[in-house]
Amino acid sequence: MIGSFIRFDLTSWLPRRQTLLLLGFVAVIGILLPVPGMALMGAAIVTSLMIAAPFLGDERGRLDTLYGILPVSRSSVVVGRAGSIVVFALLASAIAFAVTVLMASVRGGSLDWGLLLVIQAVAVAFVGLSASIQLPVLFRIGYTRGRLISYAPALVVAGLAWVAQAIGVLDGAQEAAAGVPLPLVVGLGLTLGAVGIVVGVLVAVPLYRKREL
Repeated sequence: MIGSFIRFDLTSWLPRRQTLLLLGFVAVIGILLPVPGMALMGAAIVTSLMIAAPFLGDERGRLDTLYGILPVSRSSVVVGRAGSIVVFALLASAIAFAVTVLMASVRGGSLDWGLLLVIQAVAVAFVGLSASIQLPVLFRIGYTRGRLISYAPALVVAGLAWVAQAIGVLDGAQEAAAGVPLPLVVGLGLTLGAVGIVVGVLVAVPLYRKREL
């Protein structure tokens, strides 16, 4: 049931021009910006903004009402929606990685694979944070009333970074991070991303069950 919903969900919004333009924007970042890894972070930001897009499609096509009629559980809808977002994130990351490697070969530069892995791990953690914040809100109140939540993850990260810089935490963090093994950093980022998505789903399911469709 979940797999069927993921396929249905993706076909309802992934082939649209707006979605394809965002994927193209990821490629443009990798082409125009000479810093390797920026496309990977661009893919994470695009994914964060895309989380709300399927909910907009639900309201425009009255699909949210259809979900209440079809013999599909609310939990399957939540898990399926999270799964379709993960598919989009993987697609955006694959495009970003391919463009990064391609542009490095065109420019004749070398890639720091360790740095790319760290950036990818940070990107995954950011997507997980975005899902944990947005999914419960969007499933509870829908796109129209909850669309501004799309900007919350970026604002939260920017706010935390500003506070950390203001109190001098970043200086100490950079020194401490220099001695941390690469596998630990990458594993922590991937774990945070996975936990964020799971938390978003677990919180969203009971909220969505209470919502009248």
